Amino acid sequence: MTVLSDAGTAGWEAGGPPRPHWLREKAVRYGLATIGPVGSAATQFALSLVMLRLMSPAAFGSFTFLLVASQLSWGIWSALLCAPLPVLLAHGTAEERAAAEDTLLSANLIGAALSFALFAGIASALHMRPAAALCYGAYGAAALLRWFGRAYCYAQGHQARTALSDVIYSITVIAVLGAILRLFGGDPEIGCYAALLAGAAVGLLPFGSAILSRQLRAISPRAMRRYGAIWRGHARWALLGVITTEATANAHVYLITLLQGPAAFAPIAASALLMRPVNVAQNALSDFERPQMATLIAGRRHRDIRRSLTAFLLALGAIWLGTVAAATLVFAVNPRLLFPPAYDTHFLVIAAGLWSAVAALRLVQIPESTLLQAAGAFRPLAMASLWSSIGSVVAVFVLILLAGPLWSIAGIVAGAAIYWHWTHRFAARWMRDFADQPRDDVPSGAKR
Repeated sequence: MTVLSDAGTAGWEAGGPPRPHWLREKAVRYGLATIGPVGSAATQFALSLVMLRLMSPAAFGSFTFLLVASQLSWGIWSALLCAPLPVLLAHGTAEERAAAEDTLLSANLIGAALSFALFAGIASALHMRPAAALCYGAYGAAALLRWFGRAYCYAQGHQARTALSDVIYSITVIAVLGAILRLFGGDPEIGCYAALLAGAAVGLLPFGSAILSRQLRAISPRAMRRYGAIWRGHARWALLGVITTEATANAHVYLITLLQGPAAFAPIAASALLMRPVNVAQNALSDFERPQMATLIAGRRHRDIRRSLTAFLLALGAIWLGTVAAATLVFAVNPRLLFPPAYDTHFLVIAAGLWSAVAALRLVQIPESTLLQAAGAFRPLAMASLWSSIGSVVAVFVLILLAGPLWSIAGIVAGAAIYWHWTHRFAARWMRDFADQPRDDVPSGAKR
């Protein structure tokens, strides 16, 4: 397995002084890591803006709900397959690593195939036409395959393939959507899901046929039985963390849509677009840092881990400041450049301010959360998200009933604050234990 080392900090554990330009080198690495995800996010952002103008508020609310559902599936995939991957490939014998890899590869292919019916069923439940529902179902399955392919290439040290997949995905989505809407005058609902499907399918090509053939060869009853150990040791706690984190972050999506319908959710979704760059950056950098931190943990490079956490937080903070400045500029110059007249500007300004607070609270906990994932400490993360989800769901539900959909975002702020508190507490305790342990005894989050 090929793993990138941190060239800017490599001399620390050997007793030498840190290289003076480590932060600049880290920034270059982050830039390379975010090229693809930023392009994908820009595509999703552009797609959302187009749909915002072409669809009614109710249709746009349904569209955003389906995007949230697909992104939830990526989180579930990360918990079940992607997050355990770098941990399992960094520890154990060569035979144990190969067996774990076969199990995850086969589970990925089987699970993605089964997900098609689920995605299509959700779209049908929102009264979408059959063609659009089928396109969305196929997109959901292909996106899961691409999501695992990205994580697999990161774990193998092939970051360029991941970036290329993201770039090809972005270009394909824009090209296909433009062709459907401009050249053929197609329906925007069918067009957007057809474009997403095409992008996800073509985005698989940079991973090569070797990964697909490896998955096909790995499928066996024995490989699937081995997943039980992965489930007990890692995935079950990670999955609980994903589900409760989703409740913390998106309780408003489900509750507003359920209680007041997609049209009431549409302006909330529109305002959230302004903070999209922060969400993209934290996801992209987390995917990049997770295998790097797993390697540092395996090598007992305590100081390097602390430096990586600092650089991670500084990068996210800079992105947050830039995003807030850009959102402020939009409202100061002309908010109608982004938002149609059907959306109230006063509502959008308040919502954007609340979303900026949510984004700030999320980014301060992302580095430590990524560290705990890299260490296999999924249980404490699950407990942190469990408590935060309870607070978020209760707060959002009460605020929807008492103050309306707009102030439900404050419930998300409360949940994010609770999650940060517990994540910071667990990460600090893990770091103390890690520093005190002998070199061959890395603390395991599964035991906590």
